[in-house]
Amino acid sequence: MPFSDDNTATVQAFIELLDGMLDDPLDRRRPPVVTFWCGAGFSKAWDPSSPTDGDLFAIDLDDIHDFPNLQHVLHVIGWADYRRLNFEQFKNLRYVLDMQVRYPDIRNRYFDIQNLKLSISELRTLIMRRFQAACDVQNVDDDLRFTTERDSMDQQNITALFALLEQRARHAGLDANCPLYHFLTTNYDFTIESILERVHAHSAPVFGRLYRGVTPSRICGSTIWEHLPRTVDRTVIKINGGFEILPTLEGFEFEYRARSDRAIREAPPLLILPSQVQDYDEPYFHQVFPKAVRLLRETDVLVIVGYSMPPEDALIRFILRQLAESPSDARGKHVFVIDTKNHDIIKSRLEEVFFYLPSVGWPREHYFSGRFEEFCRRAVTQ
Repeated sequence: MPFSDDNTATVQAFIELLDGMLDDPLDRRRPPVVTFWCGAGFSKAWDPSSPTDGDLFAIDLDDIHDFPNLQHVLHVIGWADYRRLNFEQFKNLRYVLDMQVRYPDIRNRYFDIQNLKLSISELRTLIMRRFQAACDVQNVDDDLRFTTERDSMDQQNITALFALLEQRARHAGLDANCPLYHFLTTNYDFTIESILERVHAHSAPVFGRLYRGVTPSRICGSTIWEHLPRTVDRTVIKINGGFEILPTLEGFEFEYRARSDRAIREAPPLLILPSQVQDYDEPYFHQVFPKAVRLLRETDVLVIVGYSMPPEDALIRFILRQLAESPSDARGKHVFVIDTKNHDIIKSRLEEVFFYLPSVGWPREHYFSGRFEEFCRRAVTQ
């Protein structure tokens, strides 16, 4: 079956596919599962000021004047005279730190595990600081709500799409404890939580509904037993970590409230930073990756928004491939790709992930050339 990159046809196919799956009597099959795989373009659709990788990870060295361990690292590797690191140089710096941590036998004479770990913490602090300077992180307010004074028209259209999916799921007989859609994201921010907050505006704080692949000991300073009801039925997994994920001796805490720069320095969030070879050795990732794989294998419709499947994301692309381990697993599944990039490139990368796609035609591929907010606008007016 030839793929279509006609936007009108893609939106129509998405709506008709959902209607067809939801029209099937539930006693004959399991409930359908739609998974949104969210890259940087998803956050940028919600907030145009949200930085891309090239903006977030390109740093002036004046930015690290109060990070002594990072300054030491740059001096030791001979980069002290650089005034600015571009995205590729940032990935190289992160790679140097990873290799020094991983292989102590070849570690530089002026590096040790303590200053290396402190440098990684300083990098994570720096990236959160830069993100906060670029856009609104959307921390919760005093009532633990993700709210703003007024949503833009684009934000209203995005919210309307997910509200529409909720309505159609309820109409088809899916109850609130059996959600139609879930999220996997490579982003650090709170965009998904903010959207779901609006969809479920009259419910308890939305993070009580979300299963994150790990269970935190505390959320926003309170034990999880104080955040009731906790139905944890909708999966939201942040594959690269998140600004709210704070490692502790007991495991993890989630902190969605605004924190001071000093507090962030003392307890930086758990973030995977871009590198030439990504390092996912920390316990959080060992726990959430199997959950991501299980969700993908149960997924009928995968919607990839603003994620271009770059070749350096080898492990992430391997996880994405778990939508269908083999051609037989792919039958009946669909992939929708919503992206502003050249779709010849995106198509070739999708077919690298699902290498059997050109020969068997599964999963079915659909392309929308444009921004996610435009896709949402068209979908809700179908």
